[in-house]
Amino acid sequence: MVTVIVAREGNLSVGDHLAEMQEWLFHREIKPLELLPLRVINFRVEFRASFATAGHAQLFVDRFG
Repeated sequence: MVTVIVAREGNLSVGDHLAEMQEWLFHREIKPLELLPLRVINFRVEFRASFATAGHAQLFVDRFG
């Protein structure tokens, strides 16, 4: 299992960010073990995601990190 933390600009709601991430994952047939918002700091939203493989984690970070 590989866990990553990514931060996104706070220009969308937490729900909208999650929906965008979940849609991207769905279209690539990647199933995260966990995908949760952590906190909002300085107009940025942090998320924690866990994946079964390092490759899936890296793809996610490349897109959303």
